[in-house]
Amino acid sequence: MTGLSRESDSQYLRATLVGLGLLLVLRIGFLALAPLNLYADEAQYWRWGETLDWGYYSKPPMIAWVIHAVTSVFGNDEWAVRLAAPFLHTIGALFLFLLGRAMYDARTGMMAAFGYALMPAVILSSAVISTDGVLMPFWCAGLYAFWRLRSGEGGWASAAGLGVALGAGFLSKYAMVYFLIGIGLTLLLDRDTRKALLSGRGLIAVLVAGAIFAPHMAWNAANDFKTVSHTVDNANLGGDLFHPEHAVDFLVDQMGVFGPVSLISLIFGLFVMRGSDAGLMGRDRWLLCFVVPVLVIILVQAVLSRANANWAATAWPAASVLVAAWLIRAQPNRSLWFWIAGLTFVALLAAPELALWLRLLIGSAIAGGMIAYGHFQAYRPAGLLWTSLVAHALMAAFFMTIALIPAHMSTELGFDNAQKRTRGWETAAAEVFRQADELGATSVLVDEREVWHGLDYYARDRELPLLSWRRYGVPKSFSESEALVAPLDETVLVVSLHPAMRPMLRSDFKVFESVGEIEIPLGTRRNGCPITRRFHLYEASGFAPERHDEVWEARHKGQSEFQASPCPALKDQ
Repeated sequence: MTGLSRESDSQYLRATLVGLGLLLVLRIGFLALAPLNLYADEAQYWRWGETLDWGYYSKPPMIAWVIHAVTSVFGNDEWAVRLAAPFLHTIGALFLFLLGRAMYDARTGMMAAFGYALMPAVILSSAVISTDGVLMPFWCAGLYAFWRLRSGEGGWASAAGLGVALGAGFLSKYAMVYFLIGIGLTLLLDRDTRKALLSGRGLIAVLVAGAIFAPHMAWNAANDFKTVSHTVDNANLGGDLFHPEHAVDFLVDQMGVFGPVSLISLIFGLFVMRGSDAGLMGRDRWLLCFVVPVLVIILVQAVLSRANANWAATAWPAASVLVAAWLIRAQPNRSLWFWIAGLTFVALLAAPELALWLRLLIGSAIAGGMIAYGHFQAYRPAGLLWTSLVAHALMAAFFMTIALIPAHMSTELGFDNAQKRTRGWETAAAEVFRQADELGATSVLVDEREVWHGLDYYARDRELPLLSWRRYGVPKSFSESEALVAPLDETVLVVSLHPAMRPMLRSDFKVFESVGEIEIPLGTRRNGCPITRRFHLYEASGFAPERHDEVWEARHKGQSEFQASPCPALKDQ
């Protein structure tokens, strides 16, 4: 470790606490003011939290427990459902400060904490409640406890802490398995890790983790392992298993997750910085065991099938510490600054949902500012950490502003399409159940998972049953968990989003009559076309479904009802 005085150490600690505390206050304030509706996954997690259990349809239980703990105190408003998110990421950032300080010095810890807290993915994840956000504090805590054991500074408390982090991490998201892969690599490559874990302390960590996770596995065993099987299904390893073009998409996505400066610095460091880490298994290589395997596995998954941008999220806590350490100790490098500035400009041109002129403006401003600051810093790589933080802070301020501005300004700037999933659900729920009441319906049936969750949350005080149609005869999502039985033989209000599914729905009922539409305006596209959520309504009765097999699918292929006319694209003025 590089030496720092106790006074310097405490100054970096105070700066970290103040900076993270200010960021936390801003994020809580945003949650209180943001007009954004819950999106489908958030509404699903809220519904799970209404009934505590050791597992749920597609995820382990921690996220439902967290939401339940908060909403039982503060109520069920959107801000309360999301309130834990900024706190969880702040805790994760604090553990990364402790890890960076323990491995290198307090300055590295501070920059790692800020780098993580202002990572683009964390900026977004702090404004929504997600399994990634719930997992991260346990992952970061696990890294810190594990390093303390490996370095010989941690005792039985660190061993128990590692066990708690592992067990709670698995209760948050199965991506915690990558942590076990990292442990396996360090055991294989590092004598100090073997000495620390192949001992009584290692046994304590295993026992504690197992004791915490065992009830969830018992729940899975009693429920046909449906959470585990859903996770396996997400891999989608069927059909054509080679898509090399997805590798480029994956790398571009990770620029948006980790940040272009951080990602390019990490790649640069892999080829340039590694030689400065002494020994077969120094600090840098130890951290790489928790970075490289995740990236390689998800990259392979992307090439074989598909991979969401957030699937590699667990690589970035350790990478935040590593990039901070590398750039702080690196020698001045003018070429690195120009490469990073240029690639950052290119990365920003690929930003979705932004008009080209705005991408050019933002990219030029950030790249130009980066070069100017680099000259002022005599091209010392440590300055890149601050340019990255400033760029990410500006990005956070920009997106917070877009979410808070009046709707007409959002339309003028072309951001309505980006926000459509978090708009209109409250209005839709009120109108759907008003019409159900007028019709005298005994239940409401929808044909889309997202619609079910939107109506479920925003009509949470309803009395009518809300059901989700099963196209495949068996549940394919949590929304389809409830069996389609009586009162579906009485008066059903069918709320259909998909024209192509309506002939299929019709085949399941003896009576199926159109009774109108509900159209929810969500804004305007850049080409001038309106963005709407359009539901067609049917009054149905006599539920008598045919067998939903390949013959049934083939019979309805290409059919649709009440297909909306496409909006002609308007030429830019």
